[in-house]
Amino acid sequence: MRALGWMLWLAAAGAAVLAFGEVQAWRTSRGAYPASPAIGPTDGRDVVLVLGFRSREDGRLNALQAWRTRIAVRSAPPGALFVFSGGAVRGSEPEAVVMARHATRHLGVEPDAVAIEAAAESTRENLSFSLPWLQEARTIRIASNTAHAHRARGYLRELDPRLWERLRRTRDFRPLELGPLRLALTFYDAVAGRSAGRTAAMAAASRPVAGAVAGADEGAVAGAQRSGATEAYASTRSETGTS
Repeated sequence: MRALGWMLWLAAAGAAVLAFGEVQAWRTSRGAYPASPAIGPTDGRDVVLVLGFRSREDGRLNALQAWRTRIAVRSAPPGALFVFSGGAVRGSEPEAVVMARHATRHLGVEPDAVAIEAAAESTRENLSFSLPWLQEARTIRIASNTAHAHRARGYLRELDPRLWERLRRTRDFRPLELGPLRLALTFYDAVAGRSAGRTAAMAAASRPVAGAVAGADEGAVAGAQRSGATEAYASTRSETGTS
């Protein structure tokens, strides 16, 4: 009986922790959005920015990359442009290419609805290097796991409040979708956010924050980003057998 009591207590405690994590995740999924969303250029597209995550050492898609891609697809309105952002942090192939390939091969995304930003190595760079697409967007959605997407929305507000006002909600929270893994990801994102904050503070102390390349012409930077993305995506289309 005593053992049974302990088991019931542990089960109740586990359920309480799980419920707490779910409530916190739900609240996080609804935070850092504008109260009165704005509309960008009327001839622009709805853009879904998909944040990358480190690939496996052998370059294969991992579970978190797959989940972020699913969030992007289920959050996208018809006709949306998917901007996959992420460089080759681990391995030789950019994260953005790995995730875009999964989206086009397995999740029904048309190759013509994909753009690749293949240089970013941090969440802040995901946003700053994707500005050429965000600036032309009618609306913006940021797709990632719940706590990470919340942090990214804050970065966008710091980077350009006018673009932040175009944000729309993504479906990055579904009750009990991840179970206990949700708590692990929340903890991971909290640690990663603090680490990123320290890195950004050190970078700001050593040089002015002026976009992707300090002192470079903004148009030239945007052109270089577009060129690199086009080349990377051409490779993806070739690999998927599209033309």
